[in-house]
Amino acid sequence: MGKIAALMLSVFLLLSQSVRAETVKNITAEGSCAIVGMSAEQCQLIALQRARAMAIEQAAGMSVASSTLVTNMALTADFIKTYSKGFVINEKAQWLPLGQYQKDSKTPPIPEYRVKIVADVRVPEPKIKPLGLKAKTNSIVYKNGDKAVIEASSIRSVKIAIFNITADDKVVMVFPNDHDKDNRLSGKGRLIFPDKNTKTELVMQTLEGHQRDTEAFLIAALDNEYTKDFTDILMPLEPMSFSSFFKKFSDIADYAEDVMLVYEVVNPKDK
Repeated sequence: MGKIAALMLSVFLLLSQSVRAETVKNITAEGSCAIVGMSAEQCQLIALQRARAMAIEQAAGMSVASSTLVTNMALTADFIKTYSKGFVINEKAQWLPLGQYQKDSKTPPIPEYRVKIVADVRVPEPKIKPLGLKAKTNSIVYKNGDKAVIEASSIRSVKIAIFNITADDKVVMVFPNDHDKDNRLSGKGRLIFPDKNTKTELVMQTLEGHQRDTEAFLIAALDNEYTKDFTDILMPLEPMSFSSFFKKFSDIADYAEDVMLVYEVVNPKDK
């Protein structure tokens, strides 16, 4: 084989590997959660979150927490943070027979939910220069009725969006919205949302009957030179299923940076 033909074949193989690496299909992963200090519904969601994190770990080559016993925000936060490393764009869940978790023979067994998923995971491949996105919230623990405020900045001109990953396994674009449409941020500028001039409020609330919930804000920035904006593919304030959202978001992810901010909402009345 001539040198030119060999070189062309090498380039073709590299491009083929790159394309294949973008979406890894039919990943099988399992998650589990033992019921301690939470509702059965919350435990099921955490088991599902863990399975998703394991699927993303396989696709993106990262490590996540492996403990079966999930009793605090820290472990749940680790699962959620993996969502920005790879996007579950399709999933089928199969709930396995209820199991038991037992620390040792001196402690009673605890009911354990177990789930197996088959997922397609899209691993983003940045096609832009670093945007320098940074973001923070005014707290990581909110009581019912508290108001969240998000601050974001970047080193380049970008278009910003803020998404809420809620405790009922939905994703909502809270910014931009019909009242707050200007989402452009100049380089070295700063975004405060909600600001003092808007009617929008981010009022924190646990789900009915829950003592505490773990949720997250996903702050994303699109390169200002990219032709599309978030509102071209997503509707403001419209709850979407987990995989439906990330399937759409993955279409622009190569031209974006994102930051995942995990927080907890507590209901003092239930303590």
